[in-house]
Amino acid sequence: MSRFKAVVFDWAGTTIDFGSFAPMGAFVETFAKFGVETTIADARKPMGLPKRSHIAAMLAEPHIAAGWQKAQGSMPDEAAIDAVYEIFVPLNESVVKDYCTLVPGTLDAVAYIRGKGLKIGSTTGYTRSIMERVLPLAAAQGYEPDNLVCADDLPLGRPTPIGMYT
Repeated sequence: MSRFKAVVFDWAGTTIDFGSFAPMGAFVETFAKFGVETTIADARKPMGLPKRSHIAAMLAEPHIAAGWQKAQGSMPDEAAIDAVYEIFVPLNESVVKDYCTLVPGTLDAVAYIRGKGLKIGSTTGYTRSIMERVLPLAAAQGYEPDNLVCADDLPLGRPTPIGMYT
């Protein structure tokens, strides 16, 4: 394994929050605040995208767009994406602390990787403000990666590989 320098992990659903429940509930609750019914399955479909792009993808789904038009009186546009995002981020910030338990096996995997002399990198679809709440909780459980790239750290985030290069 000497040709490798690092292993890069995602966060929600990979190293913490088995099942990735924190953002799912926050998406459903946020859309409900606008009078639009969504499901956990709707919220899971664009998983992995930065959260603003995730909201845009959800609003592009025909049944969600129709629900938005019915509740808000117009089809979703950039202003709608911004409005949902403004509600979503603080809500996700407030609930993420309840979902920061490490996924079973994370510490064993990290110890094995570090034992091979490799660094631990991390990337996430979460914003930096959300991760400011996650990092100390993960550290208290023994998980501290060497690097973190958040969705809002770069102009082009997921699904491009730029976060990985960083």
